[in-house]
Amino acid sequence: MEATHVKSLKLGKIFGIDVHIHPTFGLVFLWALYQWGFGENAGAMPLLLGCLFIALIFLSVLVHELGHAAMAQHFGNRVLDVTLWPFGGVARIEQTPEKPRGELLIALAGPAMNLAIFVALLPIALLIGVIGGRDALFPSSDFLNRMTLPGLVGYLAVTNLLIMLFNLIPAFPVDGGRVLRAMLTPLTDRERATTIAVWVGVVLAIVIVAIGIVERSWWLIVFGVFIVVAANAEGRSIRVESAMRRMTVGQYALWDGGGVGPDEPLTFALRGGPRNLVVTDHGKVLGMLWQSQLLNGLQGGLAGRVVADVMDRTVPRANVNDSVYDVQLEMARHNCWAVPVIEDDTYRGIFTAERFVMVYRTVAPGFFSNKLTIPQEWRQAIGDIVQPRKKNI
Repeated sequence: MEATHVKSLKLGKIFGIDVHIHPTFGLVFLWALYQWGFGENAGAMPLLLGCLFIALIFLSVLVHELGHAAMAQHFGNRVLDVTLWPFGGVARIEQTPEKPRGELLIALAGPAMNLAIFVALLPIALLIGVIGGRDALFPSSDFLNRMTLPGLVGYLAVTNLLIMLFNLIPAFPVDGGRVLRAMLTPLTDRERATTIAVWVGVVLAIVIVAIGIVERSWWLIVFGVFIVVAANAEGRSIRVESAMRRMTVGQYALWDGGGVGPDEPLTFALRGGPRNLVVTDHGKVLGMLWQSQLLNGLQGGLAGRVVADVMDRTVPRANVNDSVYDVQLEMARHNCWAVPVIEDDTYRGIFTAERFVMVYRTVAPGFFSNKLTIPQEWRQAIGDIVQPRKKNI
């Protein structure tokens, strides 16, 4: 059946970063209602404290992701947004630093936030333990079975410690996989370091699945399978990225008749059909005439005007030796569908979103990676071309 995309809900901005929450987050509160509203130790106060505990945990997850985001911004990487899911959070960073030190610090910044929360709560938890004993700090032998105000502090501290330890597991997609890759990269190259980290994750996942089978724990089995799938997806994504970094944009630029002159009438620019055109003057790039500008200009009764009247002079340029990967990132930053390609300030062609789709299809047939930070319209185009949607059966 055709998959349906469920959009996340925007909560607001923190430090200029959009924060979203996925609708499935509501399932967690349904679980809280079942756990503390109808269970053995149910009641209005346990339910209220349970909901408060969940809210504080997801606040901890948000702080974890903002730690990644802040460190990424420190290294000059744009953070697209942060999304909270029922089982964690995701900070979408435009591009992971190639240098191991940057990737290592970004990966460690999240767990460091959970460690800081644990350390901040530890004196309070110890004081509760000294005054009320272990039963006050952990009121039930079953974790989270009973919820009290002192117990909330103990549970919150322990859960943050568990989040930190979980994220340091050396397997993708958690932070530990990136920590391992960053530590291995100086000893080899990034692609091989990723391969090693992926295999470490796969071996670990097999052990987790085996334990799950022995213990009859479906949660461990599902988690192990998830690690295998995510680790392999990360490995293939890096292979695609590496391949696209080795390709120069000059190889795929289209000459397109040398562009259009600034003094040409808009009607002349329609030759060959409406499309995005580079505006040039004696081989020098002056800007871009976007298809939408051309059509809007003509529809608005501006047929007597020339290209220079409506062209975009702020478009970025790409050098013939720039990698396809870096150029598509630049196009995404400026939200433009095409860029002029130059060599020694001389126009050599145009690189378009359609050309990028063609390159991507060549490099990764049948594979669509979420690691490539490109506009949603591009994603849709690539998804339709590279990986056609399944028909309902």
